[in-house]
Amino acid sequence: AALPMSTHEPVIDVAGLARLFGARQRVRGITLRVRPGEVVGLVGANGGGKTTTLRMLAGLLKPSAGNGSVLGADVLRPQRIPRHRIGYMTQSLALYPELTVAENLRFRANVLCASDSQAIDRVVENYRLADVLASRVAQISGGWARRVQFAASVMHSPDLLLLDEPTAGLDARTRRDMWRWISQLALSGSSILISTHDMAEAELCPRILHYRE
Repeated sequence: AALPMSTHEPVIDVAGLARLFGARQRVRGITLRVRPGEVVGLVGANGGGKTTTLRMLAGLLKPSAGNGSVLGADVLRPQRIPRHRIGYMTQSLALYPELTVAENLRFRANVLCASDSQAIDRVVENYRLADVLASRVAQISGGWARRVQFAASVMHSPDLLLLDEPTAGLDARTRRDMWRWISQLALSGSSILISTHDMAEAELCPRILHYRE
């Protein structure tokens, strides 16, 4: 089982992390240490393996090589990684388009934080979602949908937040909001790893890891 974290132990501490797909090596030798409250940018070209890296750290893929831990659990035993302490915002929209925003949030709350009755109210207020709660996701703009997806990903106050191209396609105002929210979460103690191909975006992160396939 995963160990409880102290405020000084790394949330992510991996070395030589690699992933093979058939004969092709998709991720080659990632070494990364992220401490509580840190914001780290993972920068590289599209299709270069950043998403695969995030999926390994989230416990969704088993690394082909390497070692280390995520939230105190062995990264080579992904079933032991405590996913309930991780928020993962995928690049593709992970919402049900035919459900309303409120229904999507309720579904996510039931999965992630059923014991926290105030979780939905909290994210609705924090991310100003009141005006779209009754709207089906298919009817709202891409920017609003990303805002909802972000809210759903952090509803359970994760210790580790993995963001895959979180600002892609957003207007300037929503992009500024997203970075403000990221900073607020880091100040509250969440560790955040942000995948991006945009160097200008990456430079907003206090620390950057350049990924080269």
